[in-house]
Amino acid sequence: MNWLVIVLAGHLLNALAFLMDKFLLTKKIPSPFVYAFFIGALGILALILIPFGVTLPATPALLRALAAGATFILALVFFFAGLKENEASRVVPLTGGFVPAFTFVLAYFFLGERLGGLEVAAFIALVAGGVLISLERKGRGSKKGYFYAVLAALVFAISFVVTKQVYIEQTFITGFVWSRVGGFLLALSFLLIPSARNGILHQPKQKGGGTIAALFFTGQVSGALGFVLVNYAISLASVSLVNAMQGVQYAFLLVMVFVVSRKYPKVLSEKLTGMVLVQKIAAILLISAGIGLIAF
Repeated sequence: MNWLVIVLAGHLLNALAFLMDKFLLTKKIPSPFVYAFFIGALGILALILIPFGVTLPATPALLRALAAGATFILALVFFFAGLKENEASRVVPLTGGFVPAFTFVLAYFFLGERLGGLEVAAFIALVAGGVLISLERKGRGSKKGYFYAVLAALVFAISFVVTKQVYIEQTFITGFVWSRVGGFLLALSFLLIPSARNGILHQPKQKGGGTIAALFFTGQVSGALGFVLVNYAISLASVSLVNAMQGVQYAFLLVMVFVVSRKYPKVLSEKLTGMVLVQKIAAILLISAGIGLIAF
């Protein structure tokens, strides 16, 4: 199953990108619009793929591709807004759990996607494992943060389902490039919002600016490569199953955080003792079982 290997590699790179995001959002970047803007703006680099077979699709198909990219950037805004209101331990599992659920429903009705018995079992195991591995109990959070997290999940799901439709209609390279153009155009529209424009154009100087730039660059390169691989997997396989495998990213992230937290214990801490350890092991077993059922 080539797509399975591709999505695993993609989520490994996404885990590295999320590690950088976690550090930067905690320490340096105050506005979700600012971070989403730079991610969307960097998407224009996809234009380097034009010589490799990019074509201009018919207007309806072009609009769908642009919408796929734009909704992804919009979902990032809501996701980062949720992280700003609540801790990642609340936002990540909530968004991660609802994305595949929303995707499953939308793909069922709008793409006519149907999963077999083993695939449904794998879907349930992967989603349950993904939620369990990232879930932490730390009291009550902000209702606004929860709202943003669920809204982000819905918009992410819409973006993924539209993206799958784009790849059904177009070649992967053509669909990917035009969807990134859509994300770029939405990112540019943030400049029309005074507060967002001020944050984007007037970044405060920080100590260790070189380090921050290196972290941002590393995160963006890893995220970009991971994004390409996951999108390619979506073009090859069920969008519901690909999204359900997001729990793999959390498993990779868990290992990375455990290693990095030794140097940055206050920023990237991860307690792995007692019931927390049992929870993480159970989650990894569920994720492994889901992957096994897909491979079977």
